[in-house]
Amino acid sequence: MPIRDPETVARQLRRYLRDQAKKAQRRGGGGGAGPASGSSPAPPVEAAGRPPRRPRLAAEDWDSDELATLPTRGRHGPRRGESLDKLVERLRAESADDAAAAATDELLTEPGLVIAITRGQCEVEVGGELLVCHLPKALTLTQQSTLAVGDLLRVARRPGGALVAAQILPRSSRLSRPDPFLAHRERVVAANIDLAVVVGSLRRPPLSTGLLDRYLVALAHGGVAAVVAINKADLATEPRAEDPELTQLAPYRDLDVPIVLCSVPTGEGIEELRGHLAGRKAVLVGHSGVGKSSLLAALAPEVEVRVAEVSTASRKGRHTTTRARIYRLGDGTRIIDTPGIREFGLWQLDARELAAYFDELTAIAPACHFSDCTHSHEPRCAVRAAAEAGEIPAERYATYLRILASLRSE
Repeated sequence: MPIRDPETVARQLRRYLRDQAKKAQRRGGGGGAGPASGSSPAPPVEAAGRPPRRPRLAAEDWDSDELATLPTRGRHGPRRGESLDKLVERLRAESADDAAAAATDELLTEPGLVIAITRGQCEVEVGGELLVCHLPKALTLTQQSTLAVGDLLRVARRPGGALVAAQILPRSSRLSRPDPFLAHRERVVAANIDLAVVVGSLRRPPLSTGLLDRYLVALAHGGVAAVVAINKADLATEPRAEDPELTQLAPYRDLDVPIVLCSVPTGEGIEELRGHLAGRKAVLVGHSGVGKSSLLAALAPEVEVRVAEVSTASRKGRHTTTRARIYRLGDGTRIIDTPGIREFGLWQLDARELAAYFDELTAIAPACHFSDCTHSHEPRCAVRAAAEAGEIPAERYATYLRILASLRSE
């Protein structure tokens, strides 16, 4: 995968600015045409002379240095600064300098594994040695979509000794979602992974099967095997078969996805989870505060990982991990710890493909009257009839309909 050129960056920035202009137009009433007769009056302005408030993104939707990659105008509002054309010209000049320098670069024989990424540079492991590798200037504005932890890089050495990313090698798998700032751009969470551990928790915060479903769909779409780990199992009520949150997992026990109940204080499930991870490159994903970092610390006590308590006021997780990073365990095991999120969008998934990622639906779908049935409103739909008859889990069918509606609205 070549490093992106300035023209690609320019197109993305122009699209971003167009998107912002359209949003502002919609907030302002959508153009010069007046309201149709009989239509409801426009909503009142929140305060005289002030535009309506823009919805804020949750802090969990970006890395610690994420805001630094946005255009300055997008971060701080209207202000004098570098215009888009000047920015593109500067990137062209800097890329020309990079290209001239690359003519004398010496490619390292062994590719590097991306361990962590910060703005303008990344840590790579080459031959067992951890090195700092600089990123081309044009890549710094798109590095969240172009480069991911787990990627393999061709690394070049400049005459002065500095290392620079020369090429991103093809990926065998990925977990990705739409960028929370630029919805038309892909955000790759982790690349070249063998397994994803979707971590949930009991009580603090409560188990969210909606987020679990979205992760399972995204992982299947990206070609990644999944394991579900439910942390804080020590908070379950007895008998566990009657615990109101654990009973939500009943529909998932029939899927080909292992479910492991874990507890860091008691050690329950840690060895079972370690067995699933052995010798694989895995990523830990899930809601903020479910205890991903705590599980990592329990799996590898020698690794220094920050952990934080859940807010007692909101019962929501606190954002401990600020950027993804690979940790090496014994026996060739590598684990990518990622920041927690509260929402997870699906990247480039067509609504017509969705049913293929719900095993309960695919077994019944051939009996539908229409070959392109979406199992939502069509007559003589075998899937909908099975859901009404209780032959497939009502919760999973409801989740399918919610995700389908969200894909149609995007």
